[in-house]
Amino acid sequence: MTRENRRGALASLVRTLAVALVLLLPAPAVLADRAPIAPAPSAAGVLGATTYPLSLVDDDGRAVTIAKEPRRIVSAAPSTTEIVFAVGLGDRVVGVTDFCDYPEAAQSLPKIGGFKPNLEAIIGAQPDVVLAVRGFPAEIIANLEVMKIPVVILNPVDFTGVLANVERVGDIGNAHDAANTLVTSLRQRWDAVEAKAKGAAGRPRVLFEIDASYPGSIMAAGPGTFIDAMLKAVGADNAVAPVAGGMQYPSVSDEAVLGLAPEMVILGDAPYGQSVEALAARPGWDVVPAVRDGRVVTLSQREVDVTSRPGPRIVDGLEAVAQVVRPELFGPSDTSR
Repeated sequence: MTRENRRGALASLVRTLAVALVLLLPAPAVLADRAPIAPAPSAAGVLGATTYPLSLVDDDGRAVTIAKEPRRIVSAAPSTTEIVFAVGLGDRVVGVTDFCDYPEAAQSLPKIGGFKPNLEAIIGAQPDVVLAVRGFPAEIIANLEVMKIPVVILNPVDFTGVLANVERVGDIGNAHDAANTLVTSLRQRWDAVEAKAKGAAGRPRVLFEIDASYPGSIMAAGPGTFIDAMLKAVGADNAVAPVAGGMQYPSVSDEAVLGLAPEMVILGDAPYGQSVEALAARPGWDVVPAVRDGRVVTLSQREVDVTSRPGPRIVDGLEAVAQVVRPELFGPSDTSR
C-alpha cells in the first residue's frame, strides 16, 4: 500500500470506524473516563408513532422506502450501532461489524465482517433495514435492494448532522420519544461546554495528530472535522488550519509544524508507536511550544473513539477535549493526572 493510500485509509478510519487509534503505552497525561451513556429504555410503548411505509432521503441523497417497522436491524458501522442502542432499539440488532465494540452488548452480536462486509452474512441475518455509513459497497447496496432490503446511509458532516441522524434512526425504528430525549440532552451538553468556554482567556493553538508513521511529516485533523469543531467549541484554534489547503486530514511537514508553533499537541496515534517521548525526540520539535512547555497530551482508545465516531458519544469527545484544552474550567491540570 502506498503512503497516500495508507494515509487515506487512516483518515477514513478516524472519521467513520475509529478502531485503530488507541493508546497502549504509558503516558503522563490521559483523560479521565466519563461514565458511559446508558442505553435508552426499550422503544416499545413510546408516544410518537411512525407511519409506514416510511419514505426518506438518506445522507447520500438516496430515496429509501422502509415498508414496515423494522424488527431486525443490521448495523454496518460502530457509529450507527451506538445510535441504535442509545435510542432503545438494541434488542432489534441482528448483525454488526467486527469493529462495533460499544455498548458492551454489541460485542456478542453476530458479525457481518469488517472493512469488507459479507453480503451472505447480511442476508442471513434477515434484516428489515441496514444502517450504514458512506463507503458501504455500492454492489452490496444493489444486491440488497434487489432483495427488497432497504439500506440507509448515515453520514453526518457536523454535530447538527449527528443529531439529525439520531432523530432519523428514531423515525426508522418508531422510537421518537427516546430519540428526541437524547437529542435534547446532547444539544444541552454541547451548548453548556461552549458557554463555559467563553469565559476562558486566550485561544491556544492546538494540533491534533492522527499519524506520524512517516519521517518528516504528520497527518493532523484539519478544518471540517469533528475534532476541529470541538476545538472551536472550547475556544481553541486548530494549529494546522493555515496550511491545510482545504483538506480535512492534511499532511504537514515537520518544518511547517515548527512554523505553526502549536501550543498544545493531542496525540491520537499512540498505537503506531507514537508517545510523548517519541514526539519530543523528533528533529527540531524540542523548540515547539507544546513540547517545550510540557503540553503534549495522549488519548486512550475510548477517548479516540468518542472524538471521532459520529454518534451519541461525540459529546463525550467534546467534554474530553474541553478537559484537556481548558483544564482550569473543565478538569484538573495535565500534571495532576
